[in-house]
Amino acid sequence: QQIDENIGSGVKSIWQSQPPPSDEVLLTPLLNEIADFDKPLILVFDDYHVIHSLAIHHQLAFILEHQPANLHIVIVSREDPLLPIAGLRGRGQVIEITQTDLRFTIGEIADFLDRVMSLTLLREQITALEQRTEGWIAGLQLAALSMQGRDDLTNFIHSFTGSNRFILDYLIEEVFERQTEQVKEFLLKTAVLERLSGALCNSVTGENNGQEMLEMLEQANLFIVALDQSRGWYRYHRLFAELLRHRLRRSDLSESEIHQRASEWFDRNGFESEAIQHALAAQDWERAGQLIQLAATDYLKRGEVLTVLGWFDKIPDDYLISNPQLCFDYCWPLLLSNQFDKAEPLLRDVEQAAQGIPAFLGEVYSAQAFLARATGDHEKMIERSQSALKLLPESVAESRGIVAMNLGVAYWHMGLMQPAEKALNETLEIGIRTDNHYAALTAIIFIGRILAVRGQLHQAAKYSRRAVQQGDQIMINALAYMDLASLHYEWNDLDNCAHNIQKAIDLCLWSRNYEFLVGAQMIQSQLFAAQGDFRAAKETLDKARELVRGGNIPLQTADRLDIAQARLHISKGQPLGPLFENLTDRLDSHPFYRYIGVTKALAMPEMQALPYLDSLSQAASKNGWVFGLIAIRAQQAALTGPNDAGLEYLAEALRLGEQGGFVRRLLHHAYQNPGMLRLMPRKYIPVKIIRLSDP
Repeated sequence: QQIDENIGSGVKSIWQSQPPPSDEVLLTPLLNEIADFDKPLILVFDDYHVIHSLAIHHQLAFILEHQPANLHIVIVSREDPLLPIAGLRGRGQVIEITQTDLRFTIGEIADFLDRVMSLTLLREQITALEQRTEGWIAGLQLAALSMQGRDDLTNFIHSFTGSNRFILDYLIEEVFERQTEQVKEFLLKTAVLERLSGALCNSVTGENNGQEMLEMLEQANLFIVALDQSRGWYRYHRLFAELLRHRLRRSDLSESEIHQRASEWFDRNGFESEAIQHALAAQDWERAGQLIQLAATDYLKRGEVLTVLGWFDKIPDDYLISNPQLCFDYCWPLLLSNQFDKAEPLLRDVEQAAQGIPAFLGEVYSAQAFLARATGDHEKMIERSQSALKLLPESVAESRGIVAMNLGVAYWHMGLMQPAEKALNETLEIGIRTDNHYAALTAIIFIGRILAVRGQLHQAAKYSRRAVQQGDQIMINALAYMDLASLHYEWNDLDNCAHNIQKAIDLCLWSRNYEFLVGAQMIQSQLFAAQGDFRAAKETLDKARELVRGGNIPLQTADRLDIAQARLHISKGQPLGPLFENLTDRLDSHPFYRYIGVTKALAMPEMQALPYLDSLSQAASKNGWVFGLIAIRAQQAALTGPNDAGLEYLAEALRLGEQGGFVRRLLHHAYQNPGMLRLMPRKYIPVKIIRLSDP
C-alpha cells in the first residue's frame, strides 16, 4: 500500500472477520489486486529464519503457487525456509544467493570503504583486510568503523586474526569503546530488547531521549535497522545485540531490573507476550505467573499451546508446585500437547490442594476427565465429568463446556453417537458463546465424525472443511485434515487423500502431537497400500511403531496400530503370527468404525467369520453405525459368494452407501470375490456405484 493504497483495500473486511478465513479466501482477492497493478512489484521478507509459524509458511507457499507475473518475492534467511523451493528450482523459477555469492571481492571492498565509509586504503591493506574478514560485510563494516580516525591502519589490520566470530568480538569491542559514555550506557540498557521504540527506551533507561538516540545511532550506522517508514520501531543487528548482551552481563548494570522495566512498559501498552517474556527473563516469577494466568486462556483458545508451554517451562518447578492455581493452569497446555505423564502427578497434587474449595476442585476434576478420556479410561472420564458438573456453578459456562467436550469426545470413541451428539452440540454452543475457539473446533470436527459414522459422508466433509477454514493451523485441525483424507479415500479420490493427509502430518509434526501423528500415519499407510506401494505402507507403519515405543501414546492408539499392521499383512497375503492375538471385536484401525473389530474377520476361516460378522452387524444396526455396517455387509457378500444371501448383503451395502458415495468399502471386498458384481441381478443395483480405471 506504500506503492498503491488501493492494493488490499478490497480484502480488509475479510482480514478482520471472525473466525479467520482460510488461506485461499484470504489471499486470492489480494493476489488478484496485485495482478491488476500495472507495474512490477518486489515483496521482501527479511530475517525469514525467525518465522516458526506453520500457518505463515503455508500462506507464503500459497502465494508462491499462485504468484502473479508482476510480483517478485525476495526471501532473506540464514536457513532454508519451509517452502516448496525444490519445485521452483526444478522449473527455473528461483535464484539462490548463498554465503559465497555475498562475500565481497577486493574491488567491492575498495568501493565500499571509499564510497560508504569514506576510507581510502592501499591495495595491500585492502588485500589483508579481505583475507582477515573473508569478504564478510559485517566484519568489514565493523573494521571500517574502528579504523576511522586512526593513523596506523596497517598495524591495526594485521592485529586481528582468527575466525569471523573472533573478528566480530574484537571489532565490537573496538566500536563500542569508541562511543561516548552516554551512548554506551544506552546501548547496554536497551540490548535486551528485541525491538525498540523511543517510549520503550525511555522506560528502560530512565531517560527522556530515546527517539533522539535511536535516530542518532541509525545515522552513525551503528547496526540498527528501522522497522517502519515512520521510524517508530527499530531493532539492532542480531549479532550486535547478542554481543551487547554479553557485555551487559559483565557490567555493573542490573539486567534483571532492565527486564522488569521492559515488562512493565509492554504490559501497560498491551503487548502481553513481550511483557511475559521480560518478566521471565527478570526471574520475577510472581509477576510472570500473574501475567501468564491473565493471558494463557486466550492463547489456548486460539490454539497457541506451544507458546504457553514455553512460558511455563521457564518457571522453576518448586515455584509452580507452591502455587496450586498456577500449577493447575500449567496442566492444561500439558494436556493439550499430550504430555500426560507430566500432567497426571501435577493434577494429583493440585487435587489435594483444592479440597474444600468446590469450584476449584470442579475445575481439577474437569482436567482429570480430559486426561482420562485422552488415555482411554472412559469409566474414569465419565465419573470425573459427573463430579465436575456437580461442583461447577452454572455460571462457569466455559468450564462446563470443557466437561461437555470431554463427554462428547469420549462417547464418540465408545461408539455412543446419540449422547456424543448431544454433548458436542452443547460444547459448540458454549464454545461460540465464550469465544473458546479450540472447544468449538473440537465440537465441529467430532460432529462431522458422527455424520461420517452414520454414512453421511458429504455432510461430514462440510464440517471438516468448516473446521479447517475457521481454525487454520490450530493443532486439533490435524483431525479435520485426517477426516478429509479418509473421506476422499472412501470416494477413491486418492490425490486429495494424499494432499490432506500430508497437511495433517505437517500439523502434527509442528505441534509435536505424536498421538495424532500415529493416527495420520495409519491413514497414509492405507493410502500407500491402495496405490500398490506396500513398501512405503510398511515403512510408514514402522515409523508409527517407533513413536509408540517412545511413549506418551495412549494404549488404545497403540492397539489400533497393531490392527493396521495386521490389515496390511492380510492385504499382502502374509501370515499374521502374533498379530492375530491383538485383533478384537471391540476395536479397529479405521477412524469411522474404530469400536467394532471388522478387521478380525479377514483373518478368520469363512465358517467362523460369517457368524462373527453377523454379531457385529447387529451391534452396528442397533447403534446406527452405517459406515461400519457397509464394511460388514460388503465383507459378508465377498465371503458368501454369488448366491441369494451374498447378493442380498451386497445390495444392502449398495443401498446404504448410495447417499454417501461409498466406493472403497465395496472395492476392498469386491476384489476378494470379483464375480459378485458381474453376477448381480439388475434389480439389486439401484445406483451407479463404481467407476474404475483399473479393470
